[in-house]
Amino acid sequence: MVFPTIRVPQLLLFVEAASLLQDSSQVLLQAGQAAADLPELIAAAQARAETQLEPLGIPADLRAQVYGILRLTPPQLVLADLQDLVDNGSGPDVEAFLEQVGSASTLLRFPPALVGSVALGLLLERLDFSTEEAEALRTNRAQLEQTLAELASHYAIDLEPLRTATEIALQPASPEELVQLGQDLWAVESEAEPEPQLELAGPLLFMMVADHLLAMESVLTPEQRLDLQTNRGQAETRYLAMQKLGRIENLAEQQAYIQAWIDQTPPADLLRALDQLFAVLEVGS
Repeated sequence: MVFPTIRVPQLLLFVEAASLLQDSSQVLLQAGQAAADLPELIAAAQARAETQLEPLGIPADLRAQVYGILRLTPPQLVLADLQDLVDNGSGPDVEAFLEQVGSASTLLRFPPALVGSVALGLLLERLDFSTEEAEALRTNRAQLEQTLAELASHYAIDLEPLRTATEIALQPASPEELVQLGQDLWAVESEAEPEPQLELAGPLLFMMVADHLLAMESVLTPEQRLDLQTNRGQAETRYLAMQKLGRIENLAEQQAYIQAWIDQTPPADLLRALDQLFAVLEVGS
């Protein structure tokens, strides 16, 4: 299952991503995901990129679509995309990017929360869940929709064109492909597994680590707690769908393995592990 994307000019993506990251730079700095000189670098580069963008004659509706997609996407993912965009092979180089970009285009992923909400809606339509399961999934979808609505209100985004485009992209997918898309959204990239023959379910791992951290006092900031609660709900959605399709194997073994890892890992390392283990899969440009 291919993650829904739209092809956009790289220069437009750079300008809109830079604009968003200027607003989000303090959050990223506090999370240790951006360098201290990021705001100044972005401001200078964005002004130059805007000048280069004018001759391309970008349609207003395309710019509005890119604006909306990026502002419905977590800032850390936008930062990662921006860094990939300006990477010249040896590391990020904004000057080289602006000199060479021209009218080149790339693929931009649709917002994970929007894709997750639409995929969940399709799963609820196509699979026969029990009353309890369906209620849990609807609750999780409602959380996604609330997040989208708050962001849309804050940034004055019209959600409906993006929602329609996402629905069109996902309509041909089978229930199995929609579940696989959920796994892609919560992909596990473990560097060390003492028992490689045991395949861990990514959503289960996230849920167990999240529950452990949420139960602890003074470990999470209010923003981290809110994000983790939202993401935990999304992970539960993926887990229930996988369970319904019979894709959870060796559950007791998985739970024991994950719990043993949690018990021997400091909370700070668990937080870092969640950032490393769960990411939206990159789409090649």
